[in-house]
Amino acid sequence: MALNELKQELLAKLSLIGQEHLLRFWDDLNADQQEQLQQQVLQLNSETLLQQQALLKANHKVPQTDLQPFLDYSKKGNKDDYELGRKLIAEGKVGCLLIAGGQGTRLRFKGPKGMFPITPVTLKSLFQFFVEKVKAASDIFGQPLQLAIMTSPLNDDETRRFFASHHFFGLHKDQVSFFTQSTLPLLDKEGNLFLEEKDKIAVGPDGNGYSLKCFYESSIWSKWHQKGITCVNYVLIDNPLADPFDVELVGSHMRRSVDVTLKCTERRDAQEKVGVVVKENNAVRVVEYSEMPDTERNALTDNGSLKHLCANLSLFCFNMSFIKSLTTQKMPLHLAFKAVPYVDSLGNLQHPTAPMAWKFETFIFDVLKSANSIHAILYPREECFAPLKNASGPNSIEQVQQSLQQQAKLLFKSKTGSQAPNGPFELPPHLFYS
Repeated sequence: MALNELKQELLAKLSLIGQEHLLRFWDDLNADQQEQLQQQVLQLNSETLLQQQALLKANHKVPQTDLQPFLDYSKKGNKDDYELGRKLIAEGKVGCLLIAGGQGTRLRFKGPKGMFPITPVTLKSLFQFFVEKVKAASDIFGQPLQLAIMTSPLNDDETRRFFASHHFFGLHKDQVSFFTQSTLPLLDKEGNLFLEEKDKIAVGPDGNGYSLKCFYESSIWSKWHQKGITCVNYVLIDNPLADPFDVELVGSHMRRSVDVTLKCTERRDAQEKVGVVVKENNAVRVVEYSEMPDTERNALTDNGSLKHLCANLSLFCFNMSFIKSLTTQKMPLHLAFKAVPYVDSLGNLQHPTAPMAWKFETFIFDVLKSANSIHAILYPREECFAPLKNASGPNSIEQVQQSLQQQAKLLFKSKTGSQAPNGPFELPPHLFYS
């Protein structure tokens, strides 16, 4: 097909959705660049774009009259669950799914967020810090425990190279598997697609909502099923306090025979930017803080405590059979307003500091609506939750390192009976499971 005919064909498709401006620099591109842009245009889904545009116009706040407090949780500290969890992990019935599709943009770090150096003394990366726990658990439980890592098209190659160059941080390469999430187009303030480069439509990872579906559709689910794995511990790379093989969580999950077990903590205050676990029409769900009506977000009980106590941490235990059941589930989209690079009308690359584009994501907590049985365990925050989001301010590098140090001090005292050393220090990973 002649280049002019190809351009006209692409323009005809784009005109149906009002996005012809995406080809404004077509004649400036070389053959490879035109091929890249062509493939993106051909893959555009008009139904998805209409869904995104409709969401921008809709009021996505949750009706406050539907929400009731979630009270069906137990508190961490069940010795029987702890012992059962150790037994199940030692039998090889547990795998860990690590969600690591993000970039380190807000940390002012170029590369996958998992490569960010986070520990206070030796500056181990998030990946190393996490994987060394998996290695320690494997050694202590006498099992080559399995780890699956979800990347994105933005960081998959670099992540794989990073692991290979560091010899999988002591794990055998057969213990580590990778799979990739999908992307969704970004929209500008007017609800239109835009270019992040002259030959590239702006897209972003589609969130973690379809992570279990992607995991199942990869070969990893089948491999794990054949190995006898029955449940999956689910954690995010940006929370270094997350435990890849949480013994008590696994034991509670299996003893109760539920589809999903949530790991929660108490909300710090009404303004904390975390999802909130609630009941809606007797069903458990999570409402994102940005979508919760202020009246419910700030609501208090008669004794002055928060009406909605439990914060969602995106830490879960899932049955493998439940994961299999999610293959046809359609996930709702959620909005976030972001600052992202874009090409202006003159072809100049801009790097805005203020938000100017809408990112669309699916969230893992929306799988709860498909679960027949759910339980939650309330954990002390200092044991499990220190999200790394920003270079400074809330959830910053400094705050996360302080949380890591606090956790190390608590663990040191619980294992040795002595006070922790003064000054920064790090513990060997085996102490998490010994």
